[in-house]
Amino acid sequence: MGISLKKTLPSGETKFWSLKEIIQGRPIDRPTHPMVVHFPIAFYIGALGLDILSRVGRFPAAPLAATWLILGAFAGTALAATTGLVDRVNMRPGSRIRRVVNQHLFLQLSAGAMFIVNFALRWPDRHLARSKPLWVVLDAIGVLAVMVGADLGGKMVFRMGFRVTGGD
Repeated sequence: MGISLKKTLPSGETKFWSLKEIIQGRPIDRPTHPMVVHFPIAFYIGALGLDILSRVGRFPAAPLAATWLILGAFAGTALAATTGLVDRVNMRPGSRIRRVVNQHLFLQLSAGAMFIVNFALRWPDRHLARSKPLWVVLDAIGVLAVMVGADLGGKMVFRMGFRVTGGD
């Protein structure tokens, strides 16, 4: 597998990849959305775990670590959302898969909004030795939304047979 800056068309002509094709992973012949979704999911769940740990155990750095995990999750979410939206463009409006994708998108955006609120509330107090109960509640709601949204993503692939492709 090599990475090429250009693609060869069936006519033999070579052209540069479009930005859309690059985001989709065509130059590496792999879909990018499935590659990047794991990071924000893991980071959001990790933040919840650290906030709970700070409440039930003695780990005074946990709230600060959870705050940084949420910030890292935002970067992963930006990549996942970008790649997902580019894949969504190719779906037929009004189709069943597009409706499920819209549900998936709504849940993931709702989770992201929950974590943005959480981050804004916690940032001034991020150095506390124990996470505030509200942070844990917002974490839990956000993680629940992320997990239900991820389940819809799995449903699209494993039940509905929708596959995003990086290659031609």
